[in-house]
Amino acid sequence: MSSNISILRVCEYCGKQFEAKTTVTRFCSKSCNGKAYKNIFRANKINQSNIETQAVNENTYSELKTIQYKDVLTVSEAALYLSVSRQTIYNWLNSGVIYGKRMSNRKVLFFKYQLIELFESRQAYEKPTLKERKPITEFYTIDEIKQKYNISNTWVFKIIKENRMPKTMSNGKTFVSKKHIDKYFTDKNKNIQHIKEWYTVQDIINKYGLSKDQIYSRVNRFKIPKSKDGKFSKISKKHFDEHHVIRIE
Repeated sequence: MSSNISILRVCEYCGKQFEAKTTVTRFCSKSCNGKAYKNIFRANKINQSNIETQAVNENTYSELKTIQYKDVLTVSEAALYLSVSRQTIYNWLNSGVIYGKRMSNRKVLFFKYQLIELFESRQAYEKPTLKERKPITEFYTIDEIKQKYNISNTWVFKIIKENRMPKTMSNGKTFVSKKHIDKYFTDKNKNIQHIKEWYTVQDIINKYGLSKDQIYSRVNRFKIPKSKDGKFSKISKKHFDEHHVIRIE
């Protein structure tokens, strides 16, 4: 049985006056109803995000207060104390900027006073000097790189992109700086000539249960030595194992 009741109401979304059939109707149309629901959903997400952010900030503040009373810090605590990422801490360790004591494969510790000493030096800040760039006059074609270093077309462009190598175009052909290409392979051979044990991608999948994307993401992120064996990639066993341990610390 249909109702003939007509009630004047104001739409809670657009503010327009409309005739409603019930006393609890809130919106003048399905469109306003849908838009209002989206706004409520968005507001709830923002509120939840703010709550989570506040919790993180409170946790961070609590950890910083705890660090104040500690003399020895872990990697995560050192990163928080210096306001840098964990990877930056490992980069500084590897380059000798800071020193830590490896207690096990999964634990490195730092004396806090040594971290503080990094910033207590009274030496004047040295502004980096810009070196004058010499013009590049020697180039390889893509085919020349493939033939000289026995790699695929895809691998050539991957190396060029990842290392931001200078290149130019002429008559539809790509030419790449000879100096940069040769240096890349010279440095790479120096880095891998001492490596005796290698994983294939399938070896890592079988051992750690990672996907190919996860493997290559980790290899690229931590600059793990890799090489090509024909069409197949080889990844340093020692370096991958070390960084896998670090990641799950």
